[in-house]
This record gives sequence, structure tokens and C-alpha cells, in this order.
Amino acid sequence: MNIVSSSNNNITKIIVEELEKTSQIEELLLLLKTDDFIEINFLNIQIIPKEIILELKKIKNRITIFTNEVTLKNYLLSLGFSLQFQDNYKDKLKTLNLKYIAIGGSAGSLKRFIKIIEELPKSDMSIFIIMHRKENKESSLAKILQNCTQDYTVVEARSDMKVEASTIYVAPANKHMIIAGGFIFLTDSQKRNYSRPSISNTFESLSNEFKNTLLAILISGYGADGADSLELLQKNETTILIEDPKECEAKPMLENAIQTKLYDQVLSIEDINKYIKNSFEDNSFTDDEIKEFLVKIYDTYGYDYSNYHIEHIKRRVHLFFSTLKTNSFSEFEEIVLNNKNIFKDLFLNISVNITTFYRNPEVFKILRNEILPKLDSFFDIKVWCAGCSSGEEPYSIAIFLKELGLLDRSLIYATDLNSVILKNAQNGLYPKESYNSFLKNYYESGGDESFSQYFINHDDFVEVKEELKEKILFFRHNLALDSKINDFQLIFCRNVLIYFDKDLKERIFTLFNQSLDSYGFLVLGESESLEHNNKFTTIDKTNKIYKRSK
Repeated sequence: MNIVSSSNNNITKIIVEELEKTSQIEELLLLLKTDDFIEINFLNIQIIPKEIILELKKIKNRITIFTNEVTLKNYLLSLGFSLQFQDNYKDKLKTLNLKYIAIGGSAGSLKRFIKIIEELPKSDMSIFIIMHRKENKESSLAKILQNCTQDYTVVEARSDMKVEASTIYVAPANKHMIIAGGFIFLTDSQKRNYSRPSISNTFESLSNEFKNTLLAILISGYGADGADSLELLQKNETTILIEDPKECEAKPMLENAIQTKLYDQVLSIEDINKYIKNSFEDNSFTDDEIKEFLVKIYDTYGYDYSNYHIEHIKRRVHLFFSTLKTNSFSEFEEIVLNNKNIFKDLFLNISVNITTFYRNPEVFKILRNEILPKLDSFFDIKVWCAGCSSGEEPYSIAIFLKELGLLDRSLIYATDLNSVILKNAQNGLYPKESYNSFLKNYYESGGDESFSQYFINHDDFVEVKEELKEKILFFRHNLALDSKINDFQLIFCRNVLIYFDKDLKERIFTLFNQSLDSYGFLVLGESESLEHNNKFTTIDKTNKIYKRSK
């Protein structure tokens, strides 16, 4: 069964594992029509159809929604729903944007500090060292560590010291080291975990300050210092590494931290050094590795990214590589290729989906006043929105076609590579908080009617009316691989081609040329151009509007 329901004590519990077929949607709609309180768990489902969302809206005050998918979580939150997120691979999805490192240790930790600092890559990072030491003994720790690196300045921390780049700060004996507002403060407050300096105190202040740009590392020592700070660090999405106790004599501090289960990985010092390098260096994988990986992505999932700009791909893959916190590119590759959910959550984000109604109003003003009226001579008007994302662009065009009296004989083809975002577009549901910006753009684009007439108000969100939806065909189309789908009088492809290389752009321009009627119009994004392509004539250089040449 893909939908499982049980009822007990006036609570109906529903587990939904698939929601593709009409029969499944109808079954779920029937289950939701109850007077019971409902707990519904959407497992591995990234988007749900409009009918279900509207039914959930009706019973919003007596329903608890659970999901393990980030995409669905964000979608439902944007529509005003409350829900509980169950992250089945939480340790794989915390992003580390490494800028700061904190390392805490006690007995046996000095040689480990030295090993880590000797291997640090040259960078602008700021590093904080917290080591338990005897209170009244003069320390030479900063001098010892300075001898291990030429890339960083090592200093013993002082109050009111500003946190600087490429600097290692050592907590002095018998003082807590606190960081706030970009400055270091030393305090004499009571000991914590029998320690001053306390690893927990410094970890917490750094995590509150630097969130997910901080990497916290706990190494060899006795006692339990550091362990009681890990819950706060996890809430701040700070990444936490613990040295493997197997390689230490002084294990208790590590074992106490591990018992909390509030950490990201347990690693040897050697692997901790690899982790830091992998998190920091952009060149942790080669262009050839990326290209081979893209072939495997295509073979496994059918998504072709081979002609995207290699630098764009590298930036995105590097972010995902850091997010998954793997120790090698091959390990990262294996995770993405063998876990479809991680691929959906991560790799599909290579195709950026940023749009709104009437984005760049000046373009739409020209569309309304000069281009669309010229289509009045056609008996059947066909428009193609290539890379339509979540649907705001084709709906914007449909509204203007209606106001010009052309919608009844028009059909808009709205395509995208991302099948999940297309289902979102088909729903035609948008956050109420975004509606005011839609309204503003509409009037700036030359709209002069009541914009609200095109929407149904559902309080927390609005729904595009059916008269517009029925004139739009949403379906998946891959510009890199798929061929012509019809003859069009107008093609919109805005802010899509900037991610493609020169060869793919030429292929797509040829496809657009073949897909346009004689003298059909092409509209590109503000960062795209066709100035030197003889297949098209420039109509408006500033707003990137072109016409098919003979």
C-alpha cells in the first residue's frame, strides 16, 4: 500500500508514500474527510497536488503534517502551513561554509594541535584553540604553535582583541575565552566542567556568532568539557567533529561527547585534516572528475548537465560536496548516485529556479504594448516559455493575453528540466506574502485592470484561476537534448542560457530558430544576448528582444 491509514482515540494517522496516480489522490482526499484530528506523514514526496493542499487548508486547525523532504517542507511553509520536519539524513545535509575553526582538548592534546595546525591550508580562516592547562604556569603554547605554521599568526588571546583573518587565537590559562560582535573577551567567571578556560563556553559563543561557518573539533582529554555545548551547536548548524577515541589514551572527554549523539562525524586526526582541506579548497576535484560525474548522472537519472558552464557546475558541486561532508570525491559521487532523494534535494538545484510575476516589468510592458498585439493576425497563437520554473512567467503572459482578448485562441507551452518545480507550477499556488510584489510588478508592466480577478484568495496563499491554467501546458523538456515541439509566434527563455556553454547556446538558438514562425519573436534574459547571431534581428537591445530573420 502506498497510503496507509489507522484511527485510534479520535486521531487518524495517515502515511503517504506515493501520490502520483489519480486513484491515490482520490483515496487520500476521502481519508481527509473526517472529523478526527489527523496526523499525516508524507514520506519521500517532494510536491503534492493542489486538490490535497486545498483539503489540508480546510482542516488546518486539526491536522499535524510531517515530511522528510526539504522541498515539500519549504513549499508548505511558504503557503502558511505548520509542519514537523523529519530529516532522515540530517548528518548529510548540514552545510559548512568554512570560515572559522575551534579546537578544544585537554590531556594529550598538544601533539594533536600541532598536527592539525601543520596541515592547515593557507587561508583567511580564524582559528581558536582551547586547551586545559595549569592555572599558575606560564604558557609557551602560542610560541610552540607559531613554529608549526608560516601561514598564520599565532597569539595568546587578550580582551577587546578584534578577530582577524589568518590568525590563531590561544585561550590563556585560567580565563574563559568568549567571542561576541567580532571581538574576544576574557572572563573570570566560575569554572564550567571543572575547567577555566572551558571548551563549552568558547564553543557556544563562537557558534552563536558564526553559526554554520564554524567547524568545532573536540580532541583528546579527560572529563566532560565540550559535551554539554553540542546541543546548542547543532541548533546553530555548526559542524562538529570528534577525534576517534581509539587513537587516544585520554578518552573520557571524547566518549562523553559521543554519548550525546549530537555530533557530525568521529574521525582520526589524519581524517580531520583531510576534512578541513576538502571543506576549504575549491580544487578538491578536477574538471575531468566533474565531467565523468556528469556522465554518470545522465546514465543514472537522465539529467544532462554536460553543456553547462563548467565553473557554474564546479561551484554547485563544491557546495554539495561540503554539504555531504565526505572525505573524497568518489565517496561523494557514490552517495549522490545511490540515493535518489539526495540527488533530488541537491543536484537538481544546479538549475536555479528564481522567478516572479512580471519579472523586469519594462520587458512585459513592451510585450503588452508592442509584441502581443501583433499576434492578433494569427488564428492560433502559440507561446513557448522555456525554463518556466515555478510558473509565474507563463501565468503573467496568460493574463496579458486575456486582457488583449487573445487568450481564447492561445496556448502556452511551459517547459522546464525540473519535473518537481513543474508540479509546483501546475498547482498555481503562491504565498500571500508575495502577492503584493506581484501586484506592484503587474501595474509597472502596464496592467490596468483588477489583478485580483485572476486569483482565488485562500488567506495564506492565492490560487491562479482555472481560466488561465487551462491555456497552459506544463511538461518536462530538456533544451540540451530534446528537439522541436511546435511552431511558435513567441518564445520566452529568460535567465536560462547564462548557465550553458557556447556550443549548447548555439544548439539552442538553432532550436529556437526552427521553432519560430516567420518573423516570430524571441525574448531572452537581461544577462543574455544574440547580437552576433545572423538567425535573429535585434528589436530591443536593452530588453533583449529579438525577431527571427527570414
